[in-house]
Amino acid sequence: MKLKLILPLFIALSVVMDVKQSLYASERQSPMHLLSESIVPLNSLNDNKDIIKNIAAKQIVMIGDSTHGTHEFYQQRINITKQLIQQKKFKLIVLEGDWPNVYSINQYVQSLTDLTAMQVLNISNPGASWLWGNFEVLNFIVWLKSYNEQLPEGEQKVSIHGIDIYSFHRSKDLVVDYLQMLSAQAAQQAYQRYQCFDSFNNDLHRYGKQVRQNPELSCEKEVLEQYWDFSTCRYPCPQQNSFIDKESFFYAMQNARVMKNTEKSFRLQYKFDNDTLSWNQRDRHMLESLVASMEFLNYPKTIVWAHNSHIGDARATDMMERQQLNLGQLLRQQFGEQVYSIGMLTYAGSVMAADDWGLPNKIKKLLPAHPDSNEFLLHQLSMPHFVFYFHQSPPLDRFLNQTRLQRHVGVVYRPDDEMESHYTYTHLSSQFDAIIFIDYSNAVMPLKNTH
Repeated sequence: MKLKLILPLFIALSVVMDVKQSLYASERQSPMHLLSESIVPLNSLNDNKDIIKNIAAKQIVMIGDSTHGTHEFYQQRINITKQLIQQKKFKLIVLEGDWPNVYSINQYVQSLTDLTAMQVLNISNPGASWLWGNFEVLNFIVWLKSYNEQLPEGEQKVSIHGIDIYSFHRSKDLVVDYLQMLSAQAAQQAYQRYQCFDSFNNDLHRYGKQVRQNPELSCEKEVLEQYWDFSTCRYPCPQQNSFIDKESFFYAMQNARVMKNTEKSFRLQYKFDNDTLSWNQRDRHMLESLVASMEFLNYPKTIVWAHNSHIGDARATDMMERQQLNLGQLLRQQFGEQVYSIGMLTYAGSVMAADDWGLPNKIKKLLPAHPDSNEFLLHQLSMPHFVFYFHQSPPLDRFLNQTRLQRHVGVVYRPDDEMESHYTYTHLSSQFDAIIFIDYSNAVMPLKNTH
C-alpha cells in the first residue's frame, strides 16, 4: 500500500522537476538572457581595452552620441580616441563642426597659433559654443597638443578637421582673403561672384525662397566656378607650383567647397519644399569633406565624432522611408569593411541643450526613455555601463533588429514634445557595429569664461 502511495507522488515530483528544468532552460535561451550574457561591463569611462581590441585594424572609426550635451559621451569618446591615437596610430579626427571654426582648433594642436586652448574653443562654434567649448574638449586638445609636440621629428602629427556645412559667411570671406595674397584680380573676381548673394542680404533662407520663384536669380554658377578654379588649378596650386603652401591652399579650397555645397543645400530645400534633400546634401558634404581631408593627409587612420543620426547607417532607420541617407551609410558604401561604427545611448539623466534654435543653453532633465525604445530595453539589463558588439549572435541580432524607437537629442531638447521631436524608429543591429550604453548620464559643462 505504501508503495502504491509513494509511486504516484514520485511521478508527480518528477513531472514538476521536468517542468521547472524546461522553464529554466527556456529562460536561459530567452533573448534578454542571451543579451545579458553577451554585454561587456565597463568599469569606467576609460575602460576601453576590449573596445580597442574589437576595432582591430579598421581604417575609419565612427563614434556617435545620442545626445550632444552629455558629459559621459564626450569623455568616453575622448578616451577611446586617445587610445586609438596612442595604440593604433590614428592621425585624423573629423568633427561634426564647421571647417573654418574647427580649423582654429587644428592650428592649436599643431602649435601653429599663439591663441590659447580657451581662445580657440571660444570661436569654434559661435552658434552653440558649449558644443565644443566645454571642459572635456578643453582638456583633450591640451593633451593632443602635448602629444603632437612629443612625437619624433618627421612623424605625422594628429590633425582635427570639421566637416559640417554651416560656415557660409566666414567661408566666403576666407576664400577672398586667401586669394588677396595671391592676386588682387583673383580676389576681386571671387568677391564679385559671391556678391550674387548680396541681393538676398546674405540670408540663405531668403535666397532659397526667391530662387524657387525665379530660378534665374540662382548663384549656383558663381559658386561652382569659384570652386572649380581651385580644384582644376586655375589658380597657382601646390601640384604645379612649389612656392604655394599646400596647407593654405587646401584650407581655402575647402572653404570654397563649403560655399558650393551650402548654396546647393538651400536651393534644393526650397525648390522642392523638401528638408530631406537639404539633409542629404549636408551629409554628402560631410563625406566629400572627410575624403578630401583624408586624401590631403595621405589617407591616415581616421576617427569621426558625430551624432548617432549621422554615423548610424540610415538604411537601418526610418530615414530610409523618407529617402534620407547619412554619413554612416555613405562611408559603409564607399569603404566597406574598413569602417567601424560605435553608437552611444543613455536612458535618463540630465543634458545640456536649448529650448529652441538660437536660445541660451541650460541643463535640462533628460526624461526616462520611452518603454518601446532601445534605451528602455537596455535599461532592463540593470547594468549601469556596458558595451555590446553586434554580429556575434544571429538570434540576438534578429531580436535587436526588431523595430524600436530610439532617441536623438541635438542642440535643442523639447521634453514636452519628445515623441515628435526626438524619437525615430530603428533596427539597432544593422545600425552600428557596437553600442555603448550609459544608464544614467549627466550634462556636459560649458566653459564659463572663454575670454
